[in-house]
Amino acid sequence: MRLSPRAVLFLAMSSGGSGYLFAAGYADLVEKTVPGVVRIMTTRMAQNAGSPPVSIGFPSSGTPKGRVTGEGSGVVFSDDGYILTNQHVVEGAVRTRVQLFDGREFDARIVASDAPIDIAVLKIEAQGLKPLIFADSTKVRVGEAVLAIGNPFGVGTTVTQGIVSALSPSKLGIAGDEDYIQTDAAVNPGNSGGALINVNGELIGINTAILSTSGGSNGIGFALPANVAKSVAEDLLRDGKVRRGYLGVGLQQITPDLADALGEETGALIADVAPNSPAAKAGLQKGDVVAGMNGRTVRDFHRLRLFIAEAKPGAAVQLLVRRDGLEKNFWIVLDERPTPATAADGSSQPEQAIRLDDVIPGAAVTDGPGGSGVLVLAVNGAGMVGGATNNDGEVAVSGLRPGDLIVGANKVAVSGIEALQRQIAGSVARNAAVLLEINRLGTTYFVGLRKN
Repeated sequence: MRLSPRAVLFLAMSSGGSGYLFAAGYADLVEKTVPGVVRIMTTRMAQNAGSPPVSIGFPSSGTPKGRVTGEGSGVVFSDDGYILTNQHVVEGAVRTRVQLFDGREFDARIVASDAPIDIAVLKIEAQGLKPLIFADSTKVRVGEAVLAIGNPFGVGTTVTQGIVSALSPSKLGIAGDEDYIQTDAAVNPGNSGGALINVNGELIGINTAILSTSGGSNGIGFALPANVAKSVAEDLLRDGKVRRGYLGVGLQQITPDLADALGEETGALIADVAPNSPAAKAGLQKGDVVAGMNGRTVRDFHRLRLFIAEAKPGAAVQLLVRRDGLEKNFWIVLDERPTPATAADGSSQPEQAIRLDDVIPGAAVTDGPGGSGVLVLAVNGAGMVGGATNNDGEVAVSGLRPGDLIVGANKVAVSGIEALQRQIAGSVARNAAVLLEINRLGTTYFVGLRKN
């Protein structure tokens, strides 16, 4: 019998390790992997029931006793009873139960969790568990087929199919250290902590969040890469916490305005250097732009933050830094990241304001306390000028804000309005943007201003 070219192609694609995808859909693949995904049921006190806006845990209505129940998903990490899920699934829970695919239920103990990655490790006393195989998520490619397995809306184990839509989307604001696999496989409330698997039945990610205006799937879901989840889980089981590298710098995104002022379009702008930090000891300075780390390109501050977080304390890293148009290499030994402290605004605002619309349009400023700089009193009423943006999830920047203290311009310290005017006038004469250094709530940022 003579086969058509189309039939030959079909048979060729149906042979080998993943041939069943064409011959029988995903049935064999699902049968192999669903025992490694569990349903998580939580009970919280009413005041702890909230979930982050983009998280996909699924809280239900309250009980007569003033408690609320919630639903989520998890993956079997080991055959001795360890389960991985998202921290937001179990946060604030007074009781957590795990239901296996075969229907057995167990009370679960929360062993440890990590907020920056949104991962929690649970422990159940169960036999016959079937842990999922973790893939090397660094090899995931945009366009490859994936399945999402979880417990959406509490209806029970559900499987959806899609592709990898993007890798490492940034500026999501889901968690402190963001590095996600984006997929169009349908994920909904209750899928949090569930599995994103490839066509070999390997775990490539932990489903964590969706981008939605309705609360349901819009085809934009995010999964924490398997490598990150595994590393964090191993740290939590070994040390009870995750030890992350610490460089000791404040980072800022390079916006178009800052690019004009700096002459640099990509990289991570160092806005501040902590005293006695690894960065300070190595000689890094405010205004430096980090372009690479250990041979990997740093295209923005988000990537550098992830690279540093991935490195362990004590690791020696090589940073490629651009300073005043020249490139320099720095070898730095990282410390351990300290617990972040919340800054408080202790600034005062003098009653009298001097308006300098010809210098900073729409801004009301005055000399800072003790001649220490220029204090911003108002900006376009409630508006902003400039265009610097920092989306690190801690302190956001969007141009100047009331209460900012301008301490430098074009990398020259300014003690008051006259010094600031001289620097701005020089930039205007050169038809160049002005690079302002500001102190906001004790943290240094840069703002770029174009000639109006």
